[in-house]
Amino acid sequence: MILAIDIGGTNFRVALADEQGRLVRVIRRSTEAEKGASWMIEQVIQLSRDLCDRHDVSAAGVGFGGPVDFADQRVINSTHVPGWDEVRLPEILSKALGVPVVVDNDANVGALGEYVYGAGRGASSEVYYTISTGIGGGIVIEGEIYRGANGNAGELGHDPILRSGPKCACGNRGCLEALCSGPAIARRASRKMGDKATTAKAVFDAARVGDPAAGEIVSEVVELLAMGVASTINALAPQVVVIGGGVSRAGAILFEPLRSSVRDRVMPVHREDVRILQAKRGDNAVLLGAVALAHSL
Repeated sequence: MILAIDIGGTNFRVALADEQGRLVRVIRRSTEAEKGASWMIEQVIQLSRDLCDRHDVSAAGVGFGGPVDFADQRVINSTHVPGWDEVRLPEILSKALGVPVVVDNDANVGALGEYVYGAGRGASSEVYYTISTGIGGGIVIEGEIYRGANGNAGELGHDPILRSGPKCACGNRGCLEALCSGPAIARRASRKMGDKATTAKAVFDAARVGDPAAGEIVSEVVELLAMGVASTINALAPQVVVIGGGVSRAGAILFEPLRSSVRDRVMPVHREDVRILQAKRGDNAVLLGAVALAHSL
């Protein structure tokens, strides 16, 4: 059995999976950010021990919601929870649980989960976007996460789309995340729709029933997102682009115009080759990716 751990800013989950990647037990807890990293680590250890004591666990994989130095196997920091700076999480967990542990950024791990067990299954290469509170990304080529020269490849949410666009959390302006994430869509709605729509979901719901302002917002977001996706396709020529996260649940009203717009924007040589797919594994993509990552140990 494999232990899979997903540590996020809102909640964390510990799961048990069989060798085929089926999740047989999932335990979720609230992050309680104010209690800090040490408290979270103790909670993860306690939940993990309970599962390890009852089952024959051979390894553990962790998806962490923040930057990770994969080569050095340490968490760099977290913008959500204090105390995560330079934490060697695999070393701590391995000592407590008695099994080898591997950690990576949750977007990379989610990309691997969709590649092995989800929408990207069977493809030779995949680019993965997760669009929710922010926009994360991961690149998988021939079954391996592509990390780049410094280990931080795949920051697709920080593709600068509009030079004079809104300021992003990274400090730049006009990043894809600042334009197309869930909160960014909600900000557009507050300007154009007032109290009629206060979330990205509400915007898409209103657009479905013909609200003109909502339809305009969706069109704007689709065009901006298409610019980012088309740029990535032109650079990498992946076999599939998989889009997950909360915003992806909008479904056809997002994906149909997005596919059309991307097709118009990419170089002609790419138009018939790439597929843009909705993620299949939803919230479990990171857990399943952690399973796949643990298999590499």
